[in-house]
Amino acid sequence: MSATNTLSPSHAAPSEAPPANAPAVPQAPLVGAVGQEYVHSVLTSMNPQAAVREVQKQGSFRSRRCTPLLELLDQLGLKRAEVYKSVLEAAKGRLLEAVPRMSPEKLTQLLELSFAYVGLPRLRDIPLAVLGRLQPVPAAFLKQLATDQELFQDLPLNVQQEVWEVDKKLLQQHALPTVEAYGYTTETLLRALDMDEFLPGPLGPPAKLLGGPRVSRRAIRAGSAALKRLMGMAGRSLAIYNGLADLCRVRLRDSESPYCGVKEASYCTLRSQLLMALHDNNISEITSKDPVHRLAWSLDACLKDRVLDEKRMRELHQFFGPLNRPTIGSGHIKVRMAAPRKRAREGSAWDAESAGAPGRSTSASADPAALLGDAGMVLRDPATMRLIIHHVLRRLERLVEAEQSASDDPDLVFLTSLLQLAAGCRAMLRSRRFSFPAADPELLHSFYPLIMNFMLEVQIQDPNEPDDGATEVDANLVTTLSKYEVARHISQVFCLECLAASNLHTACCLLSALVQALEKMSERAMPEFAPFAATLAQRLTKLVGAGRLAPDQPMWELAVDRFLVLAVDTEGQVHEEVLRLLTASVGKLSAHQLATYLQATLQHSRKSRKRTKRRQAEVENLQEAVANAGYETAGYAGYFSSGFGGYGTGAFSDGRLLERPEKPKLGGDGVKFLYQALVQRQPGLNQQTAPLLVQYLSTPDPVPQLGDA
Repeated sequence: MSATNTLSPSHAAPSEAPPANAPAVPQAPLVGAVGQEYVHSVLTSMNPQAAVREVQKQGSFRSRRCTPLLELLDQLGLKRAEVYKSVLEAAKGRLLEAVPRMSPEKLTQLLELSFAYVGLPRLRDIPLAVLGRLQPVPAAFLKQLATDQELFQDLPLNVQQEVWEVDKKLLQQHALPTVEAYGYTTETLLRALDMDEFLPGPLGPPAKLLGGPRVSRRAIRAGSAALKRLMGMAGRSLAIYNGLADLCRVRLRDSESPYCGVKEASYCTLRSQLLMALHDNNISEITSKDPVHRLAWSLDACLKDRVLDEKRMRELHQFFGPLNRPTIGSGHIKVRMAAPRKRAREGSAWDAESAGAPGRSTSASADPAALLGDAGMVLRDPATMRLIIHHVLRRLERLVEAEQSASDDPDLVFLTSLLQLAAGCRAMLRSRRFSFPAADPELLHSFYPLIMNFMLEVQIQDPNEPDDGATEVDANLVTTLSKYEVARHISQVFCLECLAASNLHTACCLLSALVQALEKMSERAMPEFAPFAATLAQRLTKLVGAGRLAPDQPMWELAVDRFLVLAVDTEGQVHEEVLRLLTASVGKLSAHQLATYLQATLQHSRKSRKRTKRRQAEVENLQEAVANAGYETAGYAGYFSSGFGGYGTGAFSDGRLLERPEKPKLGGDGVKFLYQALVQRQPGLNQQTAPLLVQYLSTPDPVPQLGDA
C-alpha cells in the first residue's frame, strides 16, 4: 500500500506552501473518488499550468531523493504514469506476499484500510486477498459486498458463501437461474419424460436395447452441471443448503400452472437429488440435519434396485408412522422421528444406492411443513412416483389372483396415501395445512376395482384375437380420472404396460378414458400429460415398426389425432417423438395425410419450439458458468456433456437418441432436422401440399436471447 500512500497530501514538501487560490487538500489519500474530486476542484479554480503543477506536487513521492531518479527516468523516455504504476504493482505484490502470514488482528486492520478501494481494479486484489484469509468476515463488510454484483463475482467462494448465509434473498437470486435450468438439462428433462426409466426388473427394456449398462442415479447426479453449481454454492453451509431447498419449495408452490408438469416436477427432483448429491460426497454437516434425508436415501436405494421390497416398505412405514396424524395448521409441533436400526460405516465413501442403513440423518424434532411438504416433494420425483405406481399395479394383480378387494391390502392402502401425498404436496405448501392423507375411498372402492377388471380381462383375453376397435369406457372412470391426478398416473402407466405387451384392446380402452378425461379438464392440464405423450409415441413407433399398428386403426386415430398432435406443444421432446412416429409411418401414410399431420404439428408447437430455443441458451449459459466457477466434483465430471435435448450420451434408456444426426446449432428448435428428413423421404411434401412446412424449413433459426418467452 506504500505506492498508494504516495498520493497522500502529506507527501508534499513542507517548505512548499500551496497557492493562495488552491483548494484545500483532503486528509484522505487522493485515490478514487476523493482524488477525482480534488483534481476537478484544482482544475476549475486555478489556471491550467498552475493546476497541473499543484496536482503533481500533491501526488509526488514522499522522499525528496526520488526526484533525481524520476528526472533520470524522464531522460530515459519513461513516462511518470508508467513509473507510478510500476511502483504501485511492486508495493502491492510485496503486501500480497505478506497477507498469508498476518494475524487475524492485522488482517482486520488491513481490511479496514483497504476496503474503501475495493472498487478500483488496480487495488482490488488486496482487500480480496484479505477477505479470502479472514474468517469470519465482519458483518458490516458482508452487507457492502452484497450490494455490488460485479464485485461479488470476483469474491473468493468462501466469502460468497458468507454473504449468502446472511442474505438469503441474494442467495436465491444467484441460484434461481441454475434451479430453473436444472429442469431443462438432459439428465433431468429426458428422464422426466421417459416413463420407462427405472422400471422394476422384468418390466424394463431388454438388455439389447439399452446400448450399454444402465446409468445409475449416482452417475446422473455426478454428471449434472446444475447440481455441481448448487453444491459449490452450498459447500458445507447448512444455512445455504436450507436456502436452496426453500427455493425449490417456493418455486413449486408459486408455479402458475394449476397442474404439475415437467417444470414443476423438476423442482421436486432437484430437492431430493441435491440432498443425495451431498450425501454422495459425504457432506454430513448438511445431510444429517435434513429431516427427509432418510426418506430420500431409502427411495434412492429402491430406484437403484428397481424394486420396493418388504425391507424398504418397513422403512417407509417407520418414517411416515409418526406423521400419520390429523391435519396440522401453520403452527409448529414436535415430531419424534424413529431412529434407524443400524448405523452406516463411519467415514466411508459408501454409495447412497448401496445396501445398508442411511445412518443418523433425522433430527429429534422438525416443522411439519419441512417434513410433510418436503417428503411429498421427494415422493413427487417422477422416477420415484412411477416406481411406486408399478408396485401398486403389481399388488393389484395379486389381489385379482387372490380375489380380494383393494381395501384388504394394508400396503396398497399405504402406497396410495404416499401417491396422494406426492400429488398433493403443492396444495399443502400453498395452504400451509399439512396432513398425511388417508387413502381416498373413491380410489379404493371405485377406481381400483375398475383397473382390476381390466387386469382380469387381460388374463382371460386371447392375445391373438384381433382388436375389434370397441372402446366403450365407464363414465365413472372418466370422472375419476378428471378429478384425481393419482388415478391419471396409474392409468397412464397401466396403459403403457398394455401397449408393451401388445394388448391393444385394453390399452385403447384406457387411452380413450384418459383422452376423454383430458377433454373434460382445462386446456392447461396438457403439460401434466407430457411424459405420457412422449412414452406413448415411443410405444406406438415400435408397434408401427413391428407391423402391429397402422394409421387406419382405432388406436392410431385415438392416440395420434386426438392426443399426440395436440401434445406437441408441451415439451420439445414430445414433438420429436411424435415426428419419429410419423417418420416410421411414412410408407403407410399418403403424402396428403403426412402433410396434414406436419402442418398440424407445426401449428400446435409454436410456443414449444420457442421455449426450446430459449432453454438451449440457458443451458449453454449454465455450463459456461459452471466451467468458469470451477464447481467440478470428483467422479463423473462431464458424463452428460451433451447439454440440452438428449444430444450425445444423455439419451433415453434404450439408446435410440444416439442415432441422431449431428447436434443442431445453438438457436435451433431441436426438431427441424426431422422435418427435413421427412421431406426427403416423401417427395409429395411441397409448397402446394404443405405451405407452412416449406415456409418453416426455409426460415433460418435466430440465435435466442435468454429473455425470450
